[in-house]
Amino acid sequence: MSSPTANRRSRMTQAERSAQSDSQMFDAAIRLIVDQGPQRATLAEIGTSAGYSRGLAAYRYKTKDVFYSALIEHLHHLWCEELDRSTADTSGFDTIIAAVTALQNFVRSNPDHLRAMYKLYYHTIDHHSEITQKLQEIHHNQRKQAVRWIVECAEFSGSALSPEAFAEQYCALIFGGIYQWLVSPEQIDLDQLLEHSKSSLRMIAGG
Repeated sequence: MSSPTANRRSRMTQAERSAQSDSQMFDAAIRLIVDQGPQRATLAEIGTSAGYSRGLAAYRYKTKDVFYSALIEHLHHLWCEELDRSTADTSGFDTIIAAVTALQNFVRSNPDHLRAMYKLYYHTIDHHSEITQKLQEIHHNQRKQAVRWIVECAEFSGSALSPEAFAEQYCALIFGGIYQWLVSPEQIDLDQLLEHSKSSLRMIAGG
């Protein structure tokens, strides 16, 4: 007699089965990247760690670069959902503070997601591949978003910085903090560092 779980799986469409296996392979890849880094993780390991065949990830994505590009997009989507929730119904400098709070929430609830995402970011810098292009696009959009936030700030009107310069400072402060946390997680309290960054951002904005 078949189990209810088996019956549910048999009723899933091909698209649903593919989405489920992708999700499980992404989760497996996150664990492997956090434990041993993006370079050492293989598509075969990712497939078997997710409970599938050694060849599934390679069959579906062909190369590790393509798989990692999809994983970055997946992780970035999860982060954007948290950011949208936290910044909803905010405006001006409150949006900037809410964005930092969103990152604090993401660190608390999904620290391995953030670790894997940024390990992939730094891993791809010299690759000049599809992943690098994805990373450039993400960072470009994040700077544009920060520009929009600061343009809406009345506190910024008297600042000597341009909105573009503020966006660069914002990204440098946030990404730099995460980099320190990745390198020295026992020494760097990222949540506290991000809390302190709110005051720093206010000073940079001239508020």
